[in-house]
Amino acid sequence: MKKDLLKFPLKRAFFSAVILCSLSVFFGSCNDDGEGRIKLNDKAPAKVTNVSTESGPGEIYLTWTNPTSESFMYTKIEYTNTKGVKKYKLISKEKANDSGVAQATISGFGNTNAVSFSLFACSVRGNNEGAVEVSASPETPAFVDVAKTITLTPDLGGIYVNWKNTYNTPVYIALNYYAASDSKKAGTFKFQVNGNSESKQFVQLSYGKDEFLSGEECIVNVTTEDTDENTSESIEFKITPTAVVKISKANWSFPGYNDGSNAGTIGYSSQESIGEGGGKSPAGRVIAMLDDDLATYWHASWKQASSYPHWFIVDMGKDITISSIELIRRQGDARGQKGQFFYTCSDKNAVNKENPDSWTWTDHGAFTFDPGIDAPQVYRINSNPVARYIKVYFGTEHKGTGAQAMVSEINVYGAE
Repeated sequence: MKKDLLKFPLKRAFFSAVILCSLSVFFGSCNDDGEGRIKLNDKAPAKVTNVSTESGPGEIYLTWTNPTSESFMYTKIEYTNTKGVKKYKLISKEKANDSGVAQATISGFGNTNAVSFSLFACSVRGNNEGAVEVSASPETPAFVDVAKTITLTPDLGGIYVNWKNTYNTPVYIALNYYAASDSKKAGTFKFQVNGNSESKQFVQLSYGKDEFLSGEECIVNVTTEDTDENTSESIEFKITPTAVVKISKANWSFPGYNDGSNAGTIGYSSQESIGEGGGKSPAGRVIAMLDDDLATYWHASWKQASSYPHWFIVDMGKDITISSIELIRRQGDARGQKGQFFYTCSDKNAVNKENPDSWTWTDHGAFTFDPGIDAPQVYRINSNPVARYIKVYFGTEHKGTGAQAMVSEINVYGAE
Protein backbone atom coordinates (compact mmCIF):
# COMPACT_ATOMS: atom_id res chain seq x y z
CA MET A 1 0.00 0.00 0.00
CA LYS A 2 1.24 3.48 -0.86
CA LYS A 3 1.96 5.49 2.31
CA ASP A 4 1.18 9.16 2.78
CA LEU A 5 4.55 10.93 3.24
CA LEU A 6 2.87 13.77 5.11
CA LYS A 7 2.20 11.31 7.98
CA PHE A 8 5.89 10.52 8.40
CA PRO A 9 7.89 13.61 9.56
CA LEU A 10 11.34 12.14 8.93
CA LYS A 11 10.52 11.08 5.39
CA ARG A 12 8.85 14.41 4.71
CA ALA A 13 11.96 16.29 5.89
CA PHE A 14 14.20 14.08 3.77
CA PHE A 15 12.24 14.68 0.57
CA SER A 16 12.03 18.42 1.27
CA ALA A 17 15.80 18.56 1.57
CA VAL A 18 16.22 16.74 -1.74
CA ILE A 19 13.85 19.14 -3.52
CA LEU A 20 15.55 22.22 -2.06
CA CYS A 21 18.95 20.93 -3.05
CA SER A 22 17.75 20.25 -6.60
CA LEU A 23 16.30 23.73 -6.95
CA SER A 24 19.56 25.26 -5.79
CA VAL A 25 21.49 23.86 -8.76
CA PHE A 26 20.67 26.98 -10.80
CA PHE A 27 22.30 29.20 -8.22
CA GLY A 28 24.90 26.85 -6.71
CA SER A 29 25.62 23.42 -5.32
CA CYS A 30 24.47 21.90 -2.01
CA ASN A 31 28.08 21.92 -0.74
CA ASP A 32 28.92 24.19 2.17
CA ASP A 33 32.11 25.39 0.53
CA GLY A 34 30.19 26.58 -2.62
CA GLU A 35 32.31 24.59 -5.07
CA GLY A 36 30.56 24.37 -8.48
CA ARG A 37 28.27 27.29 -7.66
CA ILE A 38 26.86 29.02 -10.78
CA LYS A 39 27.63 32.71 -10.74
CA LEU A 40 24.79 34.88 -12.04
CA ASN A 41 25.98 37.99 -13.88
CA ASP A 42 23.31 40.52 -12.96
CA LYS A 43 25.36 43.64 -13.59
CA ALA A 44 23.51 46.47 -15.32
CA PRO A 45 24.42 46.25 -19.02
CA ALA A 46 25.30 49.23 -21.18
CA LYS A 47 22.44 51.16 -22.77
CA VAL A 48 21.00 50.48 -26.20
CA THR A 49 22.33 52.66 -29.03
CA ASN A 50 21.37 53.89 -32.49
CA VAL A 51 17.69 54.24 -31.63
CA SER A 52 15.52 55.33 -34.54
CA THR A 53 11.77 55.64 -35.12
CA GLU A 54 9.41 55.38 -38.07
CA SER A 55 5.72 56.26 -38.08
CA GLY A 56 2.84 54.11 -39.32
CA PRO A 57 -0.98 54.25 -39.07
CA GLY A 58 -1.57 54.36 -35.32
CA GLU A 59 1.84 52.72 -34.87
CA ILE A 60 5.49 53.50 -34.19
CA TYR A 61 8.30 51.26 -35.43
CA LEU A 62 11.41 51.31 -33.19
CA THR A 63 14.87 50.12 -34.21
CA TRP A 64 17.97 49.99 -31.99
CA THR A 65 21.26 48.19 -31.40
CA ASN A 66 21.62 45.96 -28.36
CA PRO A 67 24.66 46.35 -26.07
CA THR A 68 27.37 43.69 -26.16
CA SER A 69 27.45 43.38 -22.36
CA GLU A 70 27.47 39.76 -21.20
CA SER A 71 24.74 40.49 -18.67
CA PHE A 72 22.31 41.90 -21.27
CA MET A 73 19.13 39.81 -21.62
CA TYR A 74 16.29 41.98 -22.97
CA THR A 75 15.10 45.48 -23.81
CA LYS A 76 12.14 46.92 -21.93
CA ILE A 77 10.15 49.61 -23.77
CA GLU A 78 7.90 51.79 -21.64
CA TYR A 79 5.27 54.22 -22.98
CA THR A 80 1.81 55.62 -22.26
CA ASN A 81 -1.03 54.77 -24.62
CA THR A 82 -3.79 57.05 -25.92
CA LYS A 83 -5.99 56.32 -22.91
CA GLY A 84 -3.28 57.38 -20.47
CA VAL A 85 -2.43 53.83 -19.40
CA LYS A 86 1.26 53.03 -18.83
CA LYS A 87 2.34 50.06 -20.93
CA TYR A 88 5.53 48.16 -21.62
CA LYS A 89 6.91 45.64 -24.06
CA LEU A 90 9.82 43.24 -23.58
CA ILE A 91 12.08 42.31 -26.50
CA SER A 92 14.48 39.41 -25.89
CA LYS A 93 18.05 39.71 -27.11
CA GLU A 94 17.35 36.58 -29.18
CA LYS A 95 15.05 38.67 -31.41
CA ALA A 96 17.97 40.75 -32.74
CA ASN A 97 19.77 39.98 -35.99
CA ASP A 98 23.40 38.85 -36.18
CA SER A 99 24.54 42.47 -35.87
CA GLY A 100 22.58 42.98 -32.66
CA VAL A 101 19.95 45.18 -34.31
CA ALA A 102 16.45 44.73 -32.88
CA GLN A 103 13.02 46.06 -33.85
CA ALA A 104 9.59 46.46 -32.27
CA THR A 105 6.19 47.66 -33.44
CA ILE A 106 4.18 49.59 -30.87
CA SER A 107 0.56 49.87 -32.00
CA GLY A 108 -2.85 50.85 -30.71
CA PHE A 109 -2.53 54.64 -30.75
CA GLY A 110 -5.80 56.45 -31.37
CA ASN A 111 -4.46 59.78 -32.63
CA THR A 112 -1.35 61.49 -34.00
CA ASN A 113 -0.12 62.99 -30.72
CA ALA A 114 3.58 62.57 -29.95
CA VAL A 115 4.47 59.56 -27.79
CA SER A 116 7.57 59.20 -25.59
CA PHE A 117 9.35 55.85 -25.39
CA SER A 118 11.87 54.76 -22.74
CA LEU A 119 14.18 51.92 -23.78
CA PHE A 120 15.97 50.07 -20.95
CA ALA A 121 18.71 47.51 -21.58
CA CYS A 122 18.17 44.99 -18.77
CA SER A 123 19.93 42.09 -17.08
CA VAL A 124 18.05 38.91 -16.18
CA ARG A 125 16.69 40.58 -13.03
CA GLY A 126 15.95 43.89 -14.70
CA ASN A 127 19.02 45.84 -13.61
CA ASN A 128 19.81 48.67 -16.04
CA GLU A 129 21.74 51.93 -16.37
CA GLY A 130 18.67 53.99 -17.16
CA ALA A 131 16.62 54.67 -20.26
CA VAL A 132 17.31 56.01 -23.71
CA GLU A 133 14.43 58.39 -24.47
CA VAL A 134 12.90 58.94 -27.91
CA SER A 135 9.68 60.54 -29.11
CA ALA A 136 7.61 60.07 -32.27
CA SER A 137 4.14 60.80 -33.62
CA PRO A 138 2.02 58.03 -35.19
CA GLU A 139 0.35 58.60 -38.52
CA THR A 140 -3.44 58.84 -38.71
CA PRO A 141 -4.82 55.51 -37.42
CA ALA A 142 -6.45 53.20 -39.94
CA PHE A 143 -9.84 53.28 -38.20
CA VAL A 144 -9.98 57.09 -38.44
CA ASP A 145 -9.45 57.05 -42.22
CA VAL A 146 -11.88 54.15 -42.71
CA ALA A 147 -14.56 56.20 -40.93
CA LYS A 148 -14.24 58.85 -43.65
CA THR A 149 -15.09 56.33 -46.36
CA ILE A 150 -18.30 54.97 -44.83
CA THR A 151 -21.62 55.49 -46.57
CA LEU A 152 -25.02 53.90 -45.97
CA THR A 153 -27.53 52.85 -48.63
CA PRO A 154 -31.08 51.59 -48.00
CA ASP A 155 -32.10 48.12 -49.09
CA LEU A 156 -34.88 45.61 -48.57
CA GLY A 157 -35.31 45.08 -44.85
CA GLY A 158 -32.16 46.90 -43.85
CA ILE A 159 -29.18 48.93 -44.99
CA TYR A 160 -25.82 48.38 -46.58
CA VAL A 161 -22.73 49.77 -44.84
CA ASN A 162 -20.11 50.56 -47.49
CA TRP A 163 -16.43 51.02 -46.62
CA LYS A 164 -12.89 51.12 -47.95
CA ASN A 165 -9.87 50.07 -45.87
CA THR A 166 -6.55 50.72 -47.63
CA TYR A 167 -4.48 49.67 -44.60
CA ASN A 168 -3.15 46.25 -43.64
CA THR A 169 -4.79 46.34 -40.23
CA PRO A 170 -8.39 45.21 -39.55
CA VAL A 171 -10.94 47.75 -38.31
CA TYR A 172 -14.27 47.42 -36.50
CA ILE A 173 -17.38 49.32 -37.59
CA ALA A 174 -20.03 49.86 -34.91
CA LEU A 175 -23.62 51.02 -35.46
CA ASN A 176 -25.97 52.48 -32.87
CA TYR A 177 -29.43 53.07 -34.32
CA TYR A 178 -33.04 53.89 -33.46
CA ALA A 179 -36.29 54.82 -35.16
CA ALA A 180 -36.62 58.58 -35.69
CA SER A 181 -40.21 58.43 -34.42
CA ASP A 182 -39.53 56.18 -31.41
CA SER A 183 -36.12 56.06 -29.71
CA LYS A 184 -37.16 52.93 -27.80
CA LYS A 185 -36.98 50.96 -31.04
CA ALA A 186 -33.19 50.80 -30.91
CA GLY A 187 -30.29 48.43 -31.32
CA THR A 188 -26.58 48.02 -32.03
CA PHE A 189 -24.47 46.11 -34.50
CA LYS A 190 -20.71 45.69 -34.79
CA PHE A 191 -18.57 43.90 -37.36
CA GLN A 192 -14.94 43.62 -38.44
CA VAL A 193 -13.58 44.61 -41.85
CA ASN A 194 -10.35 43.11 -43.09
CA GLY A 195 -7.28 45.05 -44.10
CA ASN A 196 -6.95 46.08 -47.75
CA SER A 197 -10.65 45.60 -48.42
CA GLU A 198 -13.43 47.54 -50.10
CA SER A 199 -16.88 46.08 -49.74
CA LYS A 200 -20.27 46.37 -48.05
CA GLN A 201 -22.10 44.67 -45.20
CA PHE A 202 -25.86 44.18 -45.01
CA VAL A 203 -27.31 45.08 -41.61
CA GLN A 204 -30.86 44.35 -40.56
CA LEU A 205 -31.74 47.01 -37.99
CA SER A 206 -33.11 44.62 -35.39
CA TYR A 207 -34.60 45.53 -32.04
CA GLY A 208 -36.50 43.72 -29.32
CA LYS A 209 -36.79 39.95 -29.50
CA ASP A 210 -37.59 39.50 -33.18
CA GLU A 211 -38.41 42.92 -34.66
CA PHE A 212 -36.58 45.08 -37.16
CA LEU A 213 -36.88 48.58 -38.56
CA SER A 214 -38.31 48.66 -42.07
CA GLY A 215 -39.99 51.39 -44.08
CA GLU A 216 -39.45 54.10 -41.45
CA GLU A 217 -36.75 56.72 -41.03
CA CYS A 218 -33.89 55.72 -38.75
CA ILE A 219 -31.04 57.54 -37.09
CA VAL A 220 -27.81 55.57 -37.40
CA ASN A 221 -24.67 56.66 -35.56
CA VAL A 222 -21.51 55.03 -36.92
CA THR A 223 -18.09 54.79 -35.28
CA THR A 224 -14.95 52.86 -36.14
CA GLU A 225 -12.56 51.18 -33.71
CA ASP A 226 -9.19 49.47 -33.58
CA THR A 227 -8.38 46.30 -31.64
CA ASP A 228 -7.45 48.42 -28.60
CA GLU A 229 -10.95 49.97 -28.61
CA ASN A 230 -9.80 53.43 -29.63
CA THR A 231 -12.87 54.97 -31.23
CA SER A 232 -13.49 57.54 -33.94
CA GLU A 233 -15.93 60.40 -33.65
CA SER A 234 -19.52 59.38 -34.31
CA ILE A 235 -21.02 60.09 -37.74
CA GLU A 236 -24.80 60.45 -37.90
CA PHE A 237 -26.85 59.20 -40.85
CA LYS A 238 -30.59 59.45 -41.51
CA ILE A 239 -31.80 56.56 -43.63
CA THR A 240 -35.00 54.62 -44.34
CA PRO A 241 -34.65 50.89 -44.97
CA THR A 242 -36.84 49.70 -47.82
CA ALA A 243 -40.02 48.14 -46.44
CA VAL A 244 -40.25 44.35 -46.33
CA VAL A 245 -42.51 41.95 -44.52
CA LYS A 246 -42.08 38.63 -42.81
CA ILE A 247 -43.63 36.28 -45.35
CA SER A 248 -46.58 34.26 -44.07
CA LYS A 249 -45.90 30.52 -43.90
CA ALA A 250 -49.59 29.57 -44.10
CA ASN A 251 -49.23 28.00 -47.56
CA TRP A 252 -45.70 26.67 -47.29
CA SER A 253 -44.88 22.99 -47.69
CA PHE A 254 -42.12 20.48 -48.42
CA PRO A 255 -42.23 18.53 -51.70
CA GLY A 256 -43.13 14.87 -51.18
CA TYR A 257 -43.80 15.29 -47.46
CA ASN A 258 -44.64 12.04 -45.60
CA ASP A 259 -45.74 12.58 -41.99
CA GLY A 260 -45.24 9.01 -40.84
CA SER A 261 -41.79 8.20 -42.21
CA ASN A 262 -38.22 9.06 -41.33
CA ALA A 263 -37.08 8.42 -44.90
CA GLY A 264 -36.14 11.23 -47.21
CA THR A 265 -38.26 12.45 -50.11
CA ILE A 266 -37.67 14.82 -53.01
CA GLY A 267 -38.12 17.65 -50.46
CA TYR A 268 -35.74 16.64 -47.65
CA SER A 269 -32.94 14.23 -46.82
CA SER A 270 -34.69 12.75 -43.75
CA GLN A 271 -36.68 13.63 -40.65
CA GLU A 272 -37.19 12.12 -37.19
CA SER A 273 -40.84 11.08 -36.99
CA ILE A 274 -40.37 8.56 -34.16
CA GLY A 275 -37.80 9.65 -31.61
CA GLU A 276 -38.78 13.27 -30.94
CA GLY A 277 -41.81 13.72 -28.69
CA GLY A 278 -42.97 10.14 -28.94
CA GLY A 279 -43.90 10.44 -32.60
CA LYS A 280 -46.42 13.22 -32.01
CA SER A 281 -46.61 15.51 -35.05
CA PRO A 282 -44.90 17.88 -35.79
CA ALA A 283 -42.09 16.82 -33.42
CA GLY A 284 -38.89 16.06 -35.35
CA ARG A 285 -40.51 16.54 -38.74
CA VAL A 286 -39.66 19.17 -41.33
CA ILE A 287 -43.09 20.78 -40.87
CA ALA A 288 -42.02 21.80 -37.34
CA MET A 289 -39.99 24.56 -39.00
CA LEU A 290 -43.21 26.18 -40.25
CA ASP A 291 -45.34 26.34 -37.07
CA ASP A 292 -43.82 29.51 -35.48
CA ASP A 293 -43.26 27.51 -32.29
CA LEU A 294 -39.68 27.54 -31.02
CA ALA A 295 -40.39 24.52 -28.82
CA THR A 296 -40.73 22.28 -31.91
CA TYR A 297 -37.98 21.53 -34.41
CA TRP A 298 -36.89 19.49 -37.39
CA HIS A 299 -34.26 16.86 -36.63
CA ALA A 300 -32.58 14.76 -39.31
CA SER A 301 -33.22 11.06 -38.71
CA TRP A 302 -31.32 9.32 -35.92
CA LYS A 303 -33.55 6.34 -35.08
CA GLN A 304 -32.71 5.28 -38.59
CA ALA A 305 -29.09 6.41 -38.67
CA SER A 306 -28.25 9.30 -40.99
CA SER A 307 -25.22 11.49 -41.46
CA TYR A 308 -24.20 14.68 -43.24
CA PRO A 309 -25.02 16.02 -45.74
CA HIS A 310 -28.58 16.95 -44.70
CA TRP A 311 -30.94 19.24 -46.61
CA PHE A 312 -34.52 20.36 -47.20
CA ILE A 313 -36.53 22.31 -49.81
CA VAL A 314 -39.24 24.79 -48.81
CA ASP A 315 -42.06 25.45 -51.29
CA MET A 316 -43.51 28.91 -50.54
CA GLY A 317 -46.42 28.32 -52.93
CA LYS A 318 -45.64 31.27 -55.20
CA ASP A 319 -42.77 33.50 -56.25
CA ILE A 320 -41.49 35.88 -53.56
CA THR A 321 -38.88 38.64 -53.80
CA ILE A 322 -36.48 37.46 -51.10
CA SER A 323 -34.51 39.91 -48.98
CA SER A 324 -33.19 37.61 -46.28
CA ILE A 325 -33.58 34.13 -44.82
CA GLU A 326 -33.66 33.51 -41.09
CA LEU A 327 -32.77 30.27 -39.33
CA ILE A 328 -33.24 29.50 -35.63
CA ARG A 329 -31.54 26.58 -33.96
CA ARG A 330 -33.19 23.90 -31.81
CA GLN A 331 -33.45 25.91 -28.62
CA GLY A 332 -30.87 25.13 -25.95
CA ASP A 333 -29.00 22.55 -28.05
CA ALA A 334 -25.52 23.36 -29.41
CA ARG A 335 -24.92 20.06 -31.23
CA GLY A 336 -26.31 21.21 -34.57
CA GLN A 337 -24.80 22.41 -37.82
CA LYS A 338 -22.15 25.14 -38.17
CA GLY A 339 -23.26 26.51 -41.53
CA GLN A 340 -25.25 25.96 -44.70
CA PHE A 341 -25.67 26.73 -48.39
CA PHE A 342 -28.72 28.55 -49.76
CA TYR A 343 -30.18 27.90 -53.22
CA THR A 344 -33.31 29.41 -54.78
CA CYS A 345 -35.48 28.52 -57.77
CA SER A 346 -38.37 30.42 -59.34
CA ASP A 347 -41.64 28.75 -60.31
CA LYS A 348 -40.87 28.94 -64.04
CA ASN A 349 -37.46 27.30 -63.52
CA ALA A 350 -39.00 24.30 -61.75
CA VAL A 351 -40.40 22.65 -64.87
CA ASN A 352 -40.70 19.07 -63.65
CA LYS A 353 -42.20 19.43 -60.17
CA GLU A 354 -41.37 15.82 -59.33
CA ASN A 355 -37.65 16.16 -59.97
CA PRO A 356 -35.97 19.07 -58.11
CA ASP A 357 -32.58 17.87 -59.38
CA SER A 358 -33.64 19.02 -62.85
CA TRP A 359 -34.56 22.53 -61.70
CA THR A 360 -32.43 25.58 -62.43
CA TRP A 361 -31.13 26.55 -58.99
CA THR A 362 -29.32 29.79 -58.15
CA ASP A 363 -26.43 29.21 -55.75
CA HIS A 364 -26.17 31.99 -53.15
CA GLY A 365 -23.09 30.54 -51.48
CA ALA A 366 -22.07 29.29 -48.05
CA PHE A 367 -22.98 30.95 -44.76
CA THR A 368 -21.87 30.27 -41.19
CA PHE A 369 -24.31 29.30 -38.44
CA ASP A 370 -23.61 29.56 -34.72
CA PRO A 371 -25.10 26.46 -33.02
CA GLY A 372 -24.42 28.01 -29.62
CA ILE A 373 -27.08 30.74 -29.63
CA ASP A 374 -30.88 30.64 -29.46
CA ALA A 375 -31.36 34.01 -31.21
CA PRO A 376 -32.51 34.17 -34.85
CA GLN A 377 -29.67 34.24 -37.38
CA VAL A 378 -30.44 36.34 -40.46
CA TYR A 379 -28.77 35.87 -43.85
CA ARG A 380 -28.98 38.57 -46.49
CA ILE A 381 -29.52 37.18 -49.99
CA ASN A 382 -27.81 39.99 -51.87
CA SER A 383 -29.38 39.65 -55.28
CA ASN A 384 -33.00 39.94 -54.02
CA PRO A 385 -33.95 36.81 -56.00
CA VAL A 386 -37.52 36.13 -57.07
CA ALA A 387 -38.15 32.52 -56.08
CA ARG A 388 -40.77 30.02 -55.01
CA TYR A 389 -38.38 27.37 -53.70
CA ILE A 390 -35.56 27.61 -51.17
CA LYS A 391 -33.10 24.78 -50.68
CA VAL A 392 -31.03 24.74 -47.49
CA TYR A 393 -28.08 22.33 -47.70
CA PHE A 394 -25.88 21.31 -44.76
CA GLY A 395 -22.67 19.84 -46.18
CA THR A 396 -20.19 17.57 -44.43
CA GLU A 397 -18.05 20.66 -43.76
CA HIS A 398 -20.91 22.06 -41.67
CA LYS A 399 -21.08 19.12 -39.26
CA GLY A 400 -21.34 20.14 -35.61
CA THR A 401 -20.67 18.01 -32.54
CA GLY A 402 -23.72 15.88 -33.35
CA ALA A 403 -24.37 13.68 -36.38
CA GLN A 404 -27.58 15.45 -37.46
CA ALA A 405 -28.71 18.93 -38.45
CA MET A 406 -31.50 20.57 -36.43
CA VAL A 407 -33.61 23.69 -37.09
CA SER A 408 -36.42 25.15 -35.01
CA GLU A 409 -37.78 27.68 -37.50
CA ILE A 410 -37.09 29.06 -40.97
CA ASN A 411 -38.43 32.50 -41.88
CA VAL A 412 -38.20 34.59 -45.01
CA TYR A 413 -38.33 38.38 -45.31
CA GLY A 414 -39.14 40.07 -48.57
CA ALA A 415 -41.90 41.43 -50.80
CA GLU A 416 -44.67 39.32 -52.28
